[in-house]
Parts: sequence; structure tokens; C-alpha cells
Amino acid sequence: MNTDFLKNTFSKVIKDYDTARPGYPQELYDTVAGFAGIGRDASVLEVGAGTGQATDLFLSRDFRLDLLEVSDEQVLFLKQKYGNNPKVTVAKDYFEQYETEKKYDLIYSATAFHWVDSWIGYPKAWELLNAGGTLAVFWHMSSVTYYEGGIFDGLNAIKKKYLPQESLGFDAEGILKVKERRIAQIQSGGCFGEPEVFEYRWTDTYDAERYATLLNTYSGTQALQEEKRVEYLEEVREYINANGGKVELPQHVMLYLVRK
Repeated sequence: MNTDFLKNTFSKVIKDYDTARPGYPQELYDTVAGFAGIGRDASVLEVGAGTGQATDLFLSRDFRLDLLEVSDEQVLFLKQKYGNNPKVTVAKDYFEQYETEKKYDLIYSATAFHWVDSWIGYPKAWELLNAGGTLAVFWHMSSVTYYEGGIFDGLNAIKKKYLPQESLGFDAEGILKVKERRIAQIQSGGCFGEPEVFEYRWTDTYDAERYATLLNTYSGTQALQEEKRVEYLEEVREYINANGGKVELPQHVMLYLVRK
């Protein structure tokens, strides 16, 4: 399916994304800031800001922050959310096409940089960083992980009914291959060296409605025809409500840090 189409599906589910997508742990922000060695008024670029799940804690450190998003709807949301903060600017552009005179102390991307062509994106990040600047890319892994046991057995059966095989998620070996691929991509073009990798795990509790809302933010769900998408999400809600009413969803974030 067309990558640009999938990138722009998120503009249709901004409210759902803001409601149901998990945030990121404080420890991750502390790790990034400590590695980068930056403080107040550092120049920072966020690639693919979404609805700001990763933005708020970076702002709490009083950085000067440029946010980049690809759709009019997402840009409007971010401008409304952060428009009163003089240290925040919002731009509509694909990172591959983004032009600026600025150099940054930190460039980061939260569960978004996989949409960027790695052979363009990582060398470009290198060029946009100040000497000694840091690139931090991190991803939530729960949406691409195949969980088994308990309520997940029934949810997996529903998922298989509606979604293509590649949407079902990776086992532990598959997640390891994702890690290896991302390390190789970061080194695309021979600019960055091997990144340091950090992992964070916790569990979130979702009721049926919020879990269905979360699934609705995934690109695979949005790629379904409307009738099938509605049917899929309703079946998920009904199954959860008939089996205890909640999903204990393991969260797993992988952070890659590398310095110019």
C-alpha cells in the first residue's frame, strides 16, 4: 500500500490518537537529556510530533522546540495545543523535504521515523545537527508485537479474521530483527556510528472502548474498508466485554541514541 497514504491516515484519527496512544516514561526523557548533555534553550527538532505524546516532557526542560508534521489537520492540532508557547514552532513538511537554516542540538522522533526513508533521513539528521549533537529515535513496540495467552488468544483470532498476515505482529525473534534493522538504518550513508540502545517496559490497562480506540489509530486498521473497520472494532469491544472487560497491555519502548 502507498506509504504516503499510510502516513496521512493519522490525520483522520487525531482525537483517537491523543486519547488512546500511550505516552513515554520519564526515565526515557532523562536518558535522552543526559546523553545529549543539553539544557535550557537548547535547539531541538521533533520529527513526526503526532499529538504531542513525546512533546510535553521535552518542553518541560525549557528547550526551543520545532515540531514537524505532515498533514494540515495535525499541524492545526499542534498549533492549537502549543500556540501560546513562544518556544514552540510548528511546520508542515516531510522530513525528507524539510529545509531550514537552523542547526540542532537534538533531533528526536517518537514512533515516527520508520515513515522516513532511512537513506535520506539519517544522513539529513546528521547534516542538521550541530557538532556533538544527538539523534534520539524511539518506538513503541506493542503495536507490532504478537502477544499470546489469556485474552490475547481471542483478540488474535479476531485480528486474523480482518487483517493481513503482516499486521499480526512479531514474536521475540522478530522484534530482535527489527532492532538489528534499525541499528543498520541509523548507520545509513556512513554518517552515524552504532547507537546505544535502551529499553523500557510497563503494563497499561485498557477497557474495551479505549482498546478499540487504540486499534483504530493503527495504520493497518485505517487501511480497512470502512464497513470492515467498524465491524472489526465492534467485534473487539464485544469480545473484551465478554471476557473481563479489560486488556492488560504490555508496553515496550526501544530507544536508540547516537551522537554526531
